[in-house]
Amino acid sequence: MRSLPFTLLVFSCLVLLLGARFGLEFFVGPADAAVEAGGTPDAVMALPPKPEGAERPPAEDGTGSGSALLTLEACQAMAVDVRDVCLQALARQSAERDPEGALQVCTRIVDVELRLECEADVAEAIAPIDRAVGERICDAIASVKWRGQCHFGMGLATAEIDPAYALGRCEHAEAFKDFCKHDVVGEVALETLEPAIAFCAKEDGDEITRRTCWHGIGKYLARRDFAEAAAACVRASESGRGICFHGIGWGAAERDADATLAACSALPEYADNCRQGVAHQLKRFDPTRGIAICESLATASIRDRCLAFLKR
Repeated sequence: MRSLPFTLLVFSCLVLLLGARFGLEFFVGPADAAVEAGGTPDAVMALPPKPEGAERPPAEDGTGSGSALLTLEACQAMAVDVRDVCLQALARQSAERDPEGALQVCTRIVDVELRLECEADVAEAIAPIDRAVGERICDAIASVKWRGQCHFGMGLATAEIDPAYALGRCEHAEAFKDFCKHDVVGEVALETLEPAIAFCAKEDGDEITRRTCWHGIGKYLARRDFAEAAAACVRASESGRGICFHGIGWGAAERDADATLAACSALPEYADNCRQGVAHQLKRFDPTRGIAICESLATASIRDRCLAFLKR
């Protein structure tokens, strides 16, 4: 019988992984999205949660930032309701050094959706090392949903090391194409702005897709620095500038809503777009205050859309 400390360590690892799988979907919400100035209340962007809740798996010798070095035996000994999650974590843990073995671990997962997610996780983990293997894994997934998610994940995994390749994955992301053009573009912008600006400037796709792209640049950069994000958003296309500043309000408010509102007010032309972004961010945690911000907006059309979003 395993010692109690080991059992608690493995349990802690699973709590983190379950939080990544379910918690972020509750707090971040894939459909809670911004409405661009000039759009309609129903013209929302799909902004999925970036899967960043789970810690990086430990190294083969058990060192690193992961919570525990999992084994097949440990996972198989667990109760049914956590066994699949443990196997998924085990596959991710071993994917970089043995992707084929990791895929074999995925086949042991009973829950079909979790099994497909596991395969996508393996591709994402191996992508920075061997993108050809990652692409092969993604293309072999029969589910349209998880095949698209797989290529989207590869884009996120390679954004820091090869922006052009990462952005190219969005063309293979199928149902997650818009999501990719928000999050991968944002990640690329954090590393090198020019490819992100050039990508959004192509104005590919429908109106919502184009807005989503510019929003990603504003949101991700604002998480790091408001002024940096504002300098990037003034380079957006004329039709994309408002939504880019909306993204700034959304992203910066994650750190400090009060400071962001003050910074938004100093913007000469896009203050209401920026403050609208703050209000939309607050919908999840303080909707009453978000409504108050909407009501204070000077531009009637933006105010009406802001209130429609906060109250629905």
